[in-house]
Amino acid sequence: MRSVFISVAALAVNVVLLVALLSMMQATLTLPGMAAIALTVGMAIDANVLINERIREELRNSRSPQAAISSGFDRAWATIFYSNVTTLVA
Repeated sequence: MRSVFISVAALAVNVVLLVALLSMMQATLTLPGMAAIALTVGMAIDANVLINERIREELRNSRSPQAAISSGFDRAWATIFYSNVTTLVA
């Protein structure tokens, strides 16, 4: 349950930093801009889910929590990277 609160806090910080950056640049928030913010939040949620599932898989394979976290991040990194590259290309 604690990981859910950490994930929500990280997403909130992500949105706050994004809005702060847009404010510093004095950018006008248009409908496509709001869609981009929604896409950013969605991709961050997807990354959180991928990492959490990889860590759970490693824990089920009888790894220590520290090793499961390290391995979970390593295994999820490529998928997250390719999804972000695909989004940039699109």
